[in-house]
Amino acid sequence: MLTSKNCFVLAGLLLLSSLAYAEYTFALSEDLNLRLGGDIRARFEGFDRTVPFPDGRPDGKNYPPQQYLRVRTRAWMALDLADSMTLNLRLVNRIHKISSSPGDPNDAGDATWEFPDELIVDNFNLVLKNFSEGFTLTLGRQSLGFGNGLILSEGTPFDQGRTVYMDGVSLRYKDESDCVTVFMFYDEWKDRTVFLNDQNRRLRVGDTFTAGTYWTHTFSPAWNLDLYYLFNDVDDKHPLIAERYHDADCSTSLHTAGGRLFGKPLEDWEYSLEIAKQGGRNANGGRNEGLLIDARLKYYLTELLPWTPSLGCNYTHYSGDKRGSKHSEGWNSLLSQAPLWQEELIPIMLNGNWTNLNIFRGDLTLNPLENLKLVLASTAYYADEPPAVVGTHVRSGNGNYMGLLLSAYASYKLNDNFNFVFQFSRFDPGDYYANGQHSNWGRFEVTMTF
Repeated sequence: MLTSKNCFVLAGLLLLSSLAYAEYTFALSEDLNLRLGGDIRARFEGFDRTVPFPDGRPDGKNYPPQQYLRVRTRAWMALDLADSMTLNLRLVNRIHKISSSPGDPNDAGDATWEFPDELIVDNFNLVLKNFSEGFTLTLGRQSLGFGNGLILSEGTPFDQGRTVYMDGVSLRYKDESDCVTVFMFYDEWKDRTVFLNDQNRRLRVGDTFTAGTYWTHTFSPAWNLDLYYLFNDVDDKHPLIAERYHDADCSTSLHTAGGRLFGKPLEDWEYSLEIAKQGGRNANGGRNEGLLIDARLKYYLTELLPWTPSLGCNYTHYSGDKRGSKHSEGWNSLLSQAPLWQEELIPIMLNGNWTNLNIFRGDLTLNPLENLKLVLASTAYYADEPPAVVGTHVRSGNGNYMGLLLSAYASYKLNDNFNFVFQFSRFDPGDYYANGQHSNWGRFEVTMTF
């Protein structure tokens, strides 16, 4: 149930949204412009206690569904010097109010994302553009992602959607047929730049060094090729603590190489096929041998039916670790522990740790109105290596079928400043669990941009 306090907060945010305008631009001189803006994102979310515990809570108690309100506020500025240089700064703060039970965090007096929480630097970088034809250099804290986000999309997975930054440098070259990005980052386990109300929050499994390159070549609209290589070195500063259902010692030397073929061979068809392999050494000296396969196909029925519908199917394979092996055969989703398929029930269940999974997904996308998008999806999950650990779970049943997820997504863009999102998911466990109990997750989101 939405409490009166949360209703008041949401009403206040809706009032603020009516005052929102587009970004402000100030001409400081002939070649120097200052741009200011920001956004407020409010999420009211609720889910059953069986989401993280499909077999039921270890203590056997049946608590009411968990409910909370999250409000993320961002303010940013950009200083443009002609077309050659931009200085970007963005600050972020997020508060989290749980309202489902007096015994939950926040209501129990624990400082878990309570107001005012900490203020951090979300992005702070200098972008040098066209210093040589086709080249762009970005120095500092930035957000970087490629392809479908399966390899690199999330630099701070433990902060639950507040920010995704990486600290370092990226150099990009782009022409009519090629885009090549070379990057290098070093991210500590916690943010050392917090300058207000530091919560000493752990953001990732350890200090992480990343270096790599990502190349996209366009042959034609039907044939496009991505090739990439990443090296990661992780130094776990808390090797005795198995936080967030990862191994106690997550130190590793990880190499990831792969490629993706994608395009639109016909007007109504799109496809994507991605394969990646991992190498290096884990904390025990064993080899990293993770394998990723992702295949996607989309068919547009625009000319056949109203509401511009499209049908999609997706198969994703994350290899699983073999029990008793010194090596790590399981896929390491180090920089992609994020909600990759819109819904968040499964990311909450697995804590974003995409490994030991075979995923079969089908979806229907509809656009009843110009600014209204609907997505209905059905997804089946199977454990690749049933005896191995999948995120938070150890198999209690006698099969590898983890369950079926049904999800719905609706997004409505009122104008350039105001966007609504509604999401709902239901998970029905399979024979992977001995005493599987269904679970529901839902979210209502309002984003105001100014």
